[in-house]
Amino acid sequence: MDVQTLRWFLSLCDTENMRDTAALEGVNQSTLSRALARLEADLGVELFHRRGRRLAVNRFGALLREHAARAVAELDDARRRVEALANPDTGLIRLGFLHSVGRWLVPQILRDYRAVTPGIRFELRQGFARELLAWLHDGDIDAALVTPPPAGSAARWHRLREQRLCIALPADHPLAAADSVTLRDVRAEPFIAFAPTTDLRRVIDALCQEAGFEPVIAFESEEIATVRGLIAAGLGVGILPLPATPEVDDPAYRPLVPAQHRPIGLVWNPPPHPTAAVARFVEHLTGAPRGQEAAVGTQ
Repeated sequence: MDVQTLRWFLSLCDTENMRDTAALEGVNQSTLSRALARLEADLGVELFHRRGRRLAVNRFGALLREHAARAVAELDDARRRVEALANPDTGLIRLGFLHSVGRWLVPQILRDYRAVTPGIRFELRQGFARELLAWLHDGDIDAALVTPPPAGSAARWHRLREQRLCIALPADHPLAAADSVTLRDVRAEPFIAFAPTTDLRRVIDALCQEAGFEPVIAFESEEIATVRGLIAAGLGVGILPLPATPEVDDPAYRPLVPAQHRPIGLVWNPPPHPTAAVARFVEHLTGAPRGQEAAVGTQ
């Protein structure tokens, strides 16, 4: 019993005539007759009353017709959904991103891409870098906005933006009005730091070590919004990426000297994994021709 045979069976139920169904379905009448015979043999019952050229559905045929109609409709719907999912104009892109870029970079990317591909759908998921890379590896997302480039991974990474790293200070701090600040200027201050599991914490620890001191950590958090809030409340200082659109209640940001930057990039799995929708999205962001994304590598 196959889908095509069920389609022919349903058409026979409607026309009640072998010749009419063969013409309607564009199939040879003998082929249609053999398919019906195989279907009845498979089920062990006749499905029609034969009355001359007319085929009237019997009670077995009526029962099969009910279930076959639902099955074929479900399969047709599944096919449409799969095709829509894979269609580069109407498909689904499951995009992961760091919490710290959700307020500025993600809206920019979605706005720009929807402007050229309005039918595309996005499923968004926030996480930390280690979570995003695990989700990408497991196939739970299609691409992610992360930093730093993934090490020891088959995934591809392409640099999209750079964020300037700054000393974040309470607004009333004496250094808040300075043109720039060095880490040694705040070495005696309590630090509001990211949790040790985050990539920004590793960057900050390395910068402080280069400056010749170990920061006194007053508070730790995995959430950038929490770190910002604690600094703004006057509980310490910290190192934060300069936001694209500072909020009214944000701390004061003073550029680090010497200048330090944080790269933000797109990570994705190379072919054959991406759907057509994902491949076009990657091409749009990276400039790599579709089908050659694997050659982008870590940039």
